[in-house]
Amino acid sequence: MMKAGEMTAIKAILVMGVLTLLLLWLLAEGLRYGLERRPKESVAASKTPSLFDGQRAYRDLETIVGMGPRPSGSEALDQLREFVKTELTKAGLNVWEHRFEAETPIGVLPMVNVVAKTEGTKPGVIILGNHYETKHFPEFTFVGANDGGSTTAWMLEMARAVGPKREGRSVWLCFFDGEEAFKEWSATDSLYGSRAFVAHLKESGRFSEIRAMINVDMIGDCYLGITRDTDAPEWLNQRIWRNARALGYGSHFLRASRSIEDDHVPFRTAGIPAIDIIDFCYGANRLEHEQNWHTANDTLERVCAESLQVVGDVIYHSLTDIDAYLNKLARN
Repeated sequence: MMKAGEMTAIKAILVMGVLTLLLLWLLAEGLRYGLERRPKESVAASKTPSLFDGQRAYRDLETIVGMGPRPSGSEALDQLREFVKTELTKAGLNVWEHRFEAETPIGVLPMVNVVAKTEGTKPGVIILGNHYETKHFPEFTFVGANDGGSTTAWMLEMARAVGPKREGRSVWLCFFDGEEAFKEWSATDSLYGSRAFVAHLKESGRFSEIRAMINVDMIGDCYLGITRDTDAPEWLNQRIWRNARALGYGSHFLRASRSIEDDHVPFRTAGIPAIDIIDFCYGANRLEHEQNWHTANDTLERVCAESLQVVGDVIYHSLTDIDAYLNKLARN
């Protein structure tokens, strides 16, 4: 029979063991969050500023959010599409629509991708993509300030920054319809616009022109922390993260990495080097993410012009580096 003193000692050891495991778990979680999410710091001034204006992008975002929810097939999305086309035309870009019908769980829906072209001096195309619709939530008002809105405004400003002509490869800015699932995310209920556009490129004989694809999503978070794309070619990750460090934005482009399905996937599956630039922790921590993502809390006050500026500067300068790498590949 075990004595009382021995029993007490064993209980103490068990309690200490449980507490030690709990402490180790908390430390691990703290390290993980530290890598994934850092509180937003004051954005350092860029030594080589781009032509991207985050404040102007934010003003566009205010206009976009003012249109209300913008799900696929809605009048609000039609209104947004006309606004997008008008602003792209003002920027001097050649704009066209890619219309298609999507078979969704709620029926066949007409969808429209918008494409704006910057003419380059070298053969080949670099695609910048985003989704411009918002997810449909009939039970509450979802304006998608960050998810759908931030990148649409960002793309408009990037069109102005890059301009109608550039040295290097042409840039196509693709605003994809139907990224969001209508029921449950799956291979057939998601990414309608990007899947249809890749198919269109193949059917039209233009697929071979595409050299790289950069997708942007949810980049307006005031607590900005972009994670590396685990599945992207390392040369794409390296060039973007190197530019972030050089511009003083290294604290917003994190060492942590993740794999995520987004509008870059159809391009990658088809063999195009593709990367997803996304902050998939909306807010200061995981708890805030659950409160903000795909909820009525995705509103303007949680999006910051400074975050749009950071991503704008980094991608603007990265385009030149990507061009240089593609030139090197072409010579080999």
